[in-house]
Amino acid sequence: MAERSDDRACPACHITRLSRYNNDPLCGACLLAVRDRVGVTPAWLWDSVPLRQALARTDMAAVMAILRGAAGMSQLEFGHILGWSQSVITKIECGRRDTFHDIREILRIADLLDMPRQALLPLVTGCVDPECGTDQDIAFWEDAMDPLRQVGRREFTVMVSGLALAAALPPERADRGHVRYLQASLERLRRQDAAVGGGTLRTQAVRLFARARAMLDESDYTEQVGRELMAVTADLGLVSAWLAYDSGDQASARALYSEAELLAGSAGDSKVLAHVYANMAQQAVHLARSTERRGTAREALRFIDRAADSARYIPSSALHALLALRQALAYSQLGDAAAFRAAIDRARREADRGPHDSDPSWTAFVTHSEIAGYEAMGAVQLNRPGDAVPLYQAVLDDDGRSPRDRAYYRARLAAALCAAGDQREAVAEGLRVVGDLGEGLTSTRVLNELRPVRSGTHELTLDIHQEFCQQFDAAERALAAT
Repeated sequence: MAERSDDRACPACHITRLSRYNNDPLCGACLLAVRDRVGVTPAWLWDSVPLRQALARTDMAAVMAILRGAAGMSQLEFGHILGWSQSVITKIECGRRDTFHDIREILRIADLLDMPRQALLPLVTGCVDPECGTDQDIAFWEDAMDPLRQVGRREFTVMVSGLALAAALPPERADRGHVRYLQASLERLRRQDAAVGGGTLRTQAVRLFARARAMLDESDYTEQVGRELMAVTADLGLVSAWLAYDSGDQASARALYSEAELLAGSAGDSKVLAHVYANMAQQAVHLARSTERRGTAREALRFIDRAADSARYIPSSALHALLALRQALAYSQLGDAAAFRAAIDRARREADRGPHDSDPSWTAFVTHSEIAGYEAMGAVQLNRPGDAVPLYQAVLDDDGRSPRDRAYYRARLAAALCAAGDQREAVAEGLRVVGDLGEGLTSTRVLNELRPVRSGTHELTLDIHQEFCQQFDAAERALAAT
């Protein structure tokens, strides 16, 4: 059959033909690669192999199509963000206009999308792989193009407290396109977090949060857009706080949670508000565990009460199961075994109700295996680490868990084995986790769960123990540099 003249090749792969009836800018395989795959540690939120390839060959028509396809936006919506009409976006993607080849326009668009200069390196070097140049060349270009590439913990805290980030000025008028891009970025952050952890993503998240706050404060918008912008900004604050928490930066996490609480309350978004309080309870339990202060555990119970009040008209079984689980851990921290068991049973009853249309997307992890994980954590806190071991193993048998969740629960399993006296097996389980930390997985929270294994197995003289200690120390240094 003759090829239709009105069909065109996918701008990313240049192989698959796109039907004129297909509204997506890329073929299905390329859309999957730029939206869902997280095989590369991102230099930027929307980083992907197809994007790097297009930049390296200076194919700016493909770059435009890839960015729009990754965010799942129409040409009209994307044009609103970039200050171009739909027809301009169409002409750029079809290669009939060279506007996007002007370096001033490239940098302007990068700023509007909060794209760090480092992500443009393939355009400068012509290399898809950021490691293909010499170390000296890479260091020069990264430092020159992205001054915020290396941000220490103290500097990050200052950035959070004042949201003093080098972001572009907000648009004079914000519309649905801007809100849609923020929502797409929010979902992308959550997907990336499940794979690589908070260390890699926290600065990008706070940059987006600062950008959204600036729009909320300075831009003009309709009443409807204002409500949507307020809600997505609150959610971005929440995700930024979670990523700081996962990175081990508790002060920044608390400050960001407080920002998110105020914004969610102003937006009247009960789901986001319940989520904020549930996460604040989680952090309070963590602090109670690390400081052994009972008052912080009681604070967690008060946060759960606020979350339950916010969620009282939401029938979501997953949300109420999550609140019961967070409450259970607070009770275990206080040594109240009966209240802990009652809360776990309540969570299990909620999960038994099955999914509900009102379940927020971020509650997808609240399953029976998550309940088993919380039951195991409570058992360890109540001085029954032997009971926790089979529960943790049951969690790891669930193939539906995300890579970061699996690493976290395996680290908890290693610590439980160590507490139960099985040091050899604890080190073996720890080795299955620690090698990924600092490179593929940047979660200080996971590393901290392995500390009891690092400090509690010093009597072992096995080679695997020495290997574990070396890898743990290397991971600690790598995560400290993120």
